[in-house]
Amino acid sequence: MIRRVVGRSIAPVADFAELRAGRRLLLDVGTGDGKHVLHEARQRSDWLVVGVDAAPAQLQRASTSAARKPAKGGLPNALFAQASAEQLPAALGPVDELHVLMPWGSLLRGCLAGETVLPSLRAVAAPAAALLITLNLHAWRPPVAEVGSSIEPTPASVLDGLAGLYAAAGWRIETASYLDEAGIAALATSWGRRLHSTREQFDVLAIHAVAV
Repeated sequence: MIRRVVGRSIAPVADFAELRAGRRLLLDVGTGDGKHVLHEARQRSDWLVVGVDAAPAQLQRASTSAARKPAKGGLPNALFAQASAEQLPAALGPVDELHVLMPWGSLLRGCLAGETVLPSLRAVAAPAAALLITLNLHAWRPPVAEVGSSIEPTPASVLDGLAGLYAAAGWRIETASYLDEAGIAALATSWGRRLHSTREQFDVLAIHAVAV
């Protein structure tokens, strides 16, 4: 069951398939304040863009904005839902593209360890669905116990150390690379704007994978 968030209201979605209406679907997992979802919905008017987060309070402002009438800036192709990355509602699938941007805490550990998060993402993904994960490398400066590792990821360590883990969960890592300033800004996230304003390079590592 998909639990839709609109402001402070949370209610089951009666017929998600009808709401989707044959459109391709982008799922932003751990969406936080939802700004990335609003950005993508504006850029992809023919897609349905769904942001999920376990903490619905974070979604109040963006979900209220999306639910307005189009004449007042609303986005009928944007939807916010309460869900954890470890247990995504099966009704969301099949998802054509998945984003996990600047994860933290258990979601970050799940992207690096994969016991539950990576299989959960794969369970709702369509065949050959694209997965984008971006890691905020400030999380390792200095080492933070919550991350579970003091070794900062690099493109080489991702390709060498995580390929098998992702493959076991049904994902094939295709590339791992640092984002430049333009790439960070294009994410349209609050974290991205914060990092972009520091004008430091190599603060974000992007992992591109595909469902197999």
